[in-house]
Amino acid sequence: MMANLVKCKACGKEIAKGVKKCPHCGKDQRNWFMRHKIMTFIGAIILLAIIGSALSGGDDTAKDSNNKQGTKETVYKVGEVVKTDNLEITVTKSEEKDVIGDPEFLGKKASEGATLVAIQYKMKNISDKPVGAFDYPTINLIDEKGTKYDPDVDASAAYATETGIDNSKIMSDLNPGITVTGTDVYEISKDQFAKGKWFIQIGDDKVQIK
Repeated sequence: MMANLVKCKACGKEIAKGVKKCPHCGKDQRNWFMRHKIMTFIGAIILLAIIGSALSGGDDTAKDSNNKQGTKETVYKVGEVVKTDNLEITVTKSEEKDVIGDPEFLGKKASEGATLVAIQYKMKNISDKPVGAFDYPTINLIDEKGTKYDPDVDASAAYATETGIDNSKIMSDLNPGITVTGTDVYEISKDQFAKGKWFIQIGDDKVQIK
């Protein structure tokens, strides 16, 4: 019987092994991952997205080569549809924030001298076949010089929780005719972001957000 007893992480009193909360002090006995299943899942999604972005980085070389040859690129506005071979992607909102969520509880506060640039977008499968996560185009924030910025993992997870709209399918295929929403956040120098034009690059296309 004693083997089935453990000590509470907070008050130290003996409690039954496997209980979620201490009956004496009410302290949650589960680990962080079990207490925050949604945040754990979102973190896994963002990590896979970053891996996918790194694996598809070779597309940038082809893009730069086309630009050097004089290929005219189209710059879209927020709300306009960007089409790829099998997807329609629309940046629906862009906003600048100092704080996302509660910094005391898995939220994100911009670092000193920085601002958080948050975007929301929709993605629709317009093909007749499922589209996997590794077939999605890369999505980055870029400046006028073409410098690319990857999403901030912590801030993106906090923003997804704050807005409650992110239902993107990183772990499974996006089936034909289905539309999902996604969110990303980029931490950028406030002074830099105040200057010039800024874009969201989706594959070979750009959406101007500032």
